[in-house]
Amino acid sequence: MIDHHLLDIIHETTEFVEKHLLDETLCLDVISDHVCVSKFYLLRIWKGTTGTGLMEYVRRRRIALSLGDLLEGRKPLEYISWRYSFGCQRTYGRVFKNEFGVTPAQWRNRPVPLQVLDRFNGDFLRRASEGIMFYRSTAVLPAFVVAGREHRVDIRDNHLNQTSNKLGVDFFLHHRQRIQHPLQKDVYIGLTRVPEPAADYTYYMPSLAVDAASIIPADMLKREIKAHRYGVFTYIGQHHPEKISALTLKDIWHQVFEVWMPTVQMKLKEIFSFERIDYTRCSRQYCECDLYFPIEPVQDAGHHDGKSLE
Repeated sequence: MIDHHLLDIIHETTEFVEKHLLDETLCLDVISDHVCVSKFYLLRIWKGTTGTGLMEYVRRRRIALSLGDLLEGRKPLEYISWRYSFGCQRTYGRVFKNEFGVTPAQWRNRPVPLQVLDRFNGDFLRRASEGIMFYRSTAVLPAFVVAGREHRVDIRDNHLNQTSNKLGVDFFLHHRQRIQHPLQKDVYIGLTRVPEPAADYTYYMPSLAVDAASIIPADMLKREIKAHRYGVFTYIGQHHPEKISALTLKDIWHQVFEVWMPTVQMKLKEIFSFERIDYTRCSRQYCECDLYFPIEPVQDAGHHDGKSLE
C-alpha cells in the first residue's frame, strides 16, 4: 500500500543515515540511491515530515555526536573534525558555533547544557488513508482574515459524498482568481465553523488569506480568525492535493478527537478549525496539508487587517 511505502522510506532513510554518520561519503545521492527514490522526492518528504533538511539533519546529528569526544578532553579538535567528516577544524568550529553559539574549544573548557538534535523518531508517524500523519507542534497564530464562499454542509452528506472537498476544489480552480491582491494566492485555507456541539451540519468556507489591500467580490464573505494557540497536525500523501477529503483525513480526525483532545484543556468561545494547503509545495504525486485545531484564544496587541499565514 502507498502509506506503507511512505513510512518505509522515512524509516529506512533514518536507519541508513544513523548507521553512516561517520562515513565521509554520506551524501544526498548515496542516501537516495539506497532508499530507491529520487533525491528531489526524498528531500521533499523528509523536510515535510521532520521539518529539517536532510543534509542539515546529517550535519546537526554529527555535531551532536561529536560532543562526546569533546567531553573526553584528550582528542585534538583536528581529529574530531576529521572523524565527523567536517574536513577541517575551521569548518567544524564554524558549524559548531552556528549550532550552539560557542566554539568547540570554549565548550570543552566550560561545558554547559546544550539542546541537541536527537535521532528522528518515526514511531510518532501514523498511517492515514493514502499517506501518513503526525502531530507537528503547538503554534500561536496572530489574528488574520480570510475571504471566500461559505456553505452549510450536512455532516453525513460530507462523509458520503465528500462535499467539502468538491466545494474546495471548485473554489480553488474557479473562484480564488476573483480575489484581487490576496496575501498568498496559492495557499488554500478551508475554514470549518461548528454552530453548536450537537449540530448535524457545519459551515465550510474555502478561502484565501486577505488584508486591507485585497479586493473581495461582492458574493464572498470576509471572516476574521482571532489570535489562538493551536494544535497542528500534518498529513502527507502521494497524490494531488485535490484528493484530500473527509475520507482522506478521517484517521487524523480520529487521532484529534479521540486521542489528542481528551488530553488538552480547551478554552474556546467558538468551535472551528481550518486546513492549510500550500500548493507551491505540492505536485500531482505529492501533497502536504496542515490542520489547525484551536486550544484557546490569546491576547493579540493591535488591529490586524490581515497577516500572511506561515
